[in-house]
Amino acid sequence: MSLKTQLIVGASAFCLALGVNSLALAKGAQSPYDTIYEVIADTNLRAAPEAGSKVKVPLDKGTEGVVMRWCRDEFNFRSWAYGSLSKRRAMLKVRVCEVQVNGTIGFVDAKFLDPM
Repeated sequence: MSLKTQLIVGASAFCLALGVNSLALAKGAQSPYDTIYEVIADTNLRAAPEAGSKVKVPLDKGTEGVVMRWCRDEFNFRSWAYGSLSKRRAMLKVRVCEVQVNGTIGFVDAKFLDPM
C-alpha cells in the first residue's frame, strides 16, 4: 500500500469518527498548511529559499507525504479555502516554501508540489 493510500485510509477512518468528509482533508483543506503534497517533477530540497542554495537532498517525482511549513509569499487563506484546485495550483506556482519530507526540512519551489 502506497504512502498516499495509507494516509487517505488513515485520514478517512479518523474523519469517519469525527463525521468529517475525508476528501476535504486530501484536496480541500482550508489552509495550504493543512494539506499533504506530492512532488510532481524531479527537483531538489534546498538549504535556503534562494534558487542557487545548497542542495540538501534530491526529491524524486512521486515523492509523497510532503508537509508544507510556510511559504514566501504568504498565501491568501480565503482564496485558498474557496478556490478551485486549478486556482490552488496557480497559487503554488509562484511561491517558495519550507517543507518537511521524510524528516528532512528544506526549501522547494512550490510549483513542483501538488495537493494529494
